[in-house]
Amino acid sequence: RPVFDANAETGSVDIRYEITEGSVGYINKVNIAGNERTKDKVIRRELVIYPGDKYNRSRVQTSENRLRNLNYFEVVTTSPDPTGESDKYDLNVQVKEKPTGQFSAGVGFSSVESLVGYVELSQGNFDFRTWPTIGAGQKFKIRAQLGTERNDLDISFIEPWFLDRKLSLGIDLYHREARYFSDAYDQKNNGMRFSLGKPLSRFTRGTLAYTLEQIEVFDVQDSASPAIKAEEGKRLKSGLDFTWTRDTRDRFFNSSRGNKTTITPYFAGGPLGAETDIYGAKIRSTQYWALFGNTVLNIRGQVESVDSYGDSEFVPIFARLFLGGPNTLRGWDFRAVCPTDPNPGDPIGGKSAAFATKNCRVYRVGDGTLS
Repeated sequence: RPVFDANAETGSVDIRYEITEGSVGYINKVNIAGNERTKDKVIRRELVIYPGDKYNRSRVQTSENRLRNLNYFEVVTTSPDPTGESDKYDLNVQVKEKPTGQFSAGVGFSSVESLVGYVELSQGNFDFRTWPTIGAGQKFKIRAQLGTERNDLDISFIEPWFLDRKLSLGIDLYHREARYFSDAYDQKNNGMRFSLGKPLSRFTRGTLAYTLEQIEVFDVQDSASPAIKAEEGKRLKSGLDFTWTRDTRDRFFNSSRGNKTTITPYFAGGPLGAETDIYGAKIRSTQYWALFGNTVLNIRGQVESVDSYGDSEFVPIFARLFLGGPNTLRGWDFRAVCPTDPNPGDPIGGKSAAFATKNCRVYRVGDGTLS
């Protein structure tokens, strides 16, 4: 209640606010409505406010944002509903679902992969236990890619709450055939990858993954380097890697501020068996700054090193490091920045690599996207 104390001589007014606090409100029940396909538990596990908690508007807003970020719903709203007890409220969560399955196909061209066509089927709210297969919050994707320089088939499945814990399980099966790595040889990878990921703090996450794959170097040219000819044939690789990620970006896509850094140590062979004994580590960091005039400055860099151990005398060519091309050093041919065999001049890769690059992007006025 404002109390006014006017001073006619000075022409000023003092205002004093007298406050009488009400009783603290608590959450009685959380009611969910509007979800015809998505299971209740998929929604409830994203909430950060529960029955018995104090009614905290900040936590309610955070819960709304987490539900919107699932990308399952067109609309998410929350509202308190009095229960008849002065200090207790039911929290009503109302959602409106939207399509989460997608089928896409297209044709593209790049300076590295040349002409490529693809077909992809995905479901972002998958449920392998029921029919129709929708509602459990799992992610499933199958993608086939066919082109003049590559042929790929990838099948992936992610359970974001494995064993009803905040532990993600990922399974990937793939066939990848590349003819753009080198003019001297082609490479084929057939394998599977299993991963477990868990949030470590508000901004950090850890992921442990195991990969088993067979790599084949084939169609080696007669004029190829002796180092490449020695790699011809099939080799089995069994490896573990751990990725620590810190992500403070304001958005996953079209970021304008924040940082994303990943550190990934890895090794293969040894106690894991197979025919490839290597170890190494990769550090990658990207920083975004919002500048004047809707301009975003982006600087990113990467450092990586790999080596062999045990009975292996050399790092196999599929594990060596190359730079050059649109994904690392623009203005250089793909994989052209690396050690080469001096006689035929074939790139044979190295055991360490580092690069840094920067660019500026500008928001298009009106739609918030970047150009």
